[in-house]
Amino acid sequence: MAPPRTQITMQIGDIIFQAQNEESEFNTAVTHSGADTDEIIKQINHVGLYVGNNIVIEATQQHGVIQQPLNDFLARAKYNLIATIYDDSVIKNAITRVKTCLGLPYNHSFRAEDEGFYCSELITYAFKYPSGEDYFQRYPMNFKDSATGQIIPYWIKYYQKQPIPQGELGSHPQQLLRQKALFKTIVNHHKCVKNTVKKI
Repeated sequence: MAPPRTQITMQIGDIIFQAQNEESEFNTAVTHSGADTDEIIKQINHVGLYVGNNIVIEATQQHGVIQQPLNDFLARAKYNLIATIYDDSVIKNAITRVKTCLGLPYNHSFRAEDEGFYCSELITYAFKYPSGEDYFQRYPMNFKDSATGQIIPYWIKYYQKQPIPQGELGSHPQQLLRQKALFKTIVNHHKCVKNTVKKI
């Protein structure tokens, strides 16, 4: 039985990384495509943005970009890692940008040029410096199993009508979380342990 979650103080602009409770082929494939070695980070398969007033904005497969009550969002996960970035001007910009995305579709192809957003793509879109430069670095996307080096069978089926965008620039919740130098703090909501991340 999981330990009870203790209430923590959320800040506007906090990024919530999740290991979702729902066991689906999609969630499993996303988790394995990240392949982090950290025991908690490697379970992360979703991310949303807290915009204040107990509201989280996220990109979902079923409904596209939507807003959810904070408690409902947190309750969907085994783990919630709540991350606060350093730059207040970027946070302010992110809240404005992410709200303009409400109602847009989910980007099922994961390709940058296609309409809509997948969950971590929404975060990289929102978090830009006022100059327009990305806050989070994008990376060559991976659809391979780290253990075998082979494309995960789920993705072969998923992309049966189009090429798999292996190596194309994109993002993944685990990849965003690995950019620890960009975060002031990361809080494990499941265990309520606060980790202060020093800027490199």
